[in-house]
Amino acid sequence: MNRDELGRAIKAACANLDEPRVIVLGSQSILGSFDTTALPPAAFLSREVDILPLSGITDPPAVEDKLLLLDARLGEGSPFHMSFGFYVEGIHKDVVVLPRHWEHRLVHFIVDDDTSTLYGRTGLCLDPVDLCVSKTIAGREKDYEFVAALVAEQLVRAADIRARIDSGIEWPPTYTENKDLSLDRARNWLSSLADPTATSAKKDPASNAPASVATDTAAALLGHPRSVEQMLDSKDRGENPSTSAAHTDTGPTREAGPDLFR
Repeated sequence: MNRDELGRAIKAACANLDEPRVIVLGSQSILGSFDTTALPPAAFLSREVDILPLSGITDPPAVEDKLLLLDARLGEGSPFHMSFGFYVEGIHKDVVVLPRHWEHRLVHFIVDDDTSTLYGRTGLCLDPVDLCVSKTIAGREKDYEFVAALVAEQLVRAADIRARIDSGIEWPPTYTENKDLSLDRARNWLSSLADPTATSAKKDPASNAPASVATDTAAALLGHPRSVEQMLDSKDRGENPSTSAAHTDTGPTREAGPDLFR
């Protein structure tokens, strides 16, 4: 996926929700901070954009119907997916693990809405370090590969991810795993990644995790942004790397926003 495609997903989601801003969760929120030309391939392989309506924060009771609407109109298998080769998945905040105060570090990704150059749709993308915290705690092999690739390219630092974890985590009510064990696992993996003697950390990041990590489906679903429907049926949707070649990046403008409600 590239920034133009992210912009199209944001614009379509805003139009269908009749909201000017949405929150972009998951791996493709990295495109809010970096051009595809600066990213390693592992960072933009996904063809899925995880989106939370802003009303999911400001008016939580209203969010369920909006998540279903996103999945029906823009989700996997929808005409939108068939037309553009990527899709939107509606995500509930209550299934996402993020560091404290993440909402004050969101990156504003502004998309022209084709009707005026003065107004546009905005995707509020996760700060890269916050995103890496979420993925490191999720602890799936593809999450480790994503984080390790960003660290290898010096786009984020393992020490910063560790510090963000140490500053505190917002655990969602759906998270039922042992939180202390999850944090220890994340810290241990980050320590091995940052250790220059641990040469295998970047090549095979999952090898540094306990054997149970790869099969811990419940922890993976709860530690990574997923829709409520997916959380219930534990359906694992694969990614399609064959359609994710890098593109020249001339997409929408971005600016770092200090506040969710800016």
